[in-house]
Amino acid sequence: MLRALCPDHKTIAEFRRQNGEALKNVFKGFVNLCVKLGLYGKELLAIDGSKFKAVNSKERNYAEGKLWELMDRIEKKIADGCSRGGKHGGGNGL
Repeated sequence: MLRALCPDHKTIAEFRRQNGEALKNVFKGFVNLCVKLGLYGKELLAIDGSKFKAVNSKERNYAEGKLWELMDRIEKKIADGCSRGGKHGGGNGL
């Protein structure tokens, strides 16, 4: 179909930059379709915006318990920040 064309990472990055909104809509539509077809079990899923490394270290591997613990810490940090008027003591503490 592409006659053996292989775009390099810069070409792909540029395409993603130029078509970000359209790609977002395609992904949302795909997720909605999968939900309607019952393909998702609606389990807990956490995805960050990091670039993935080939190594799955223990520090970057989050089991369900660790995710709940992290979410609790984030909620407490948000509540603490709101109670102090949005001021924080520096560092991210996470």
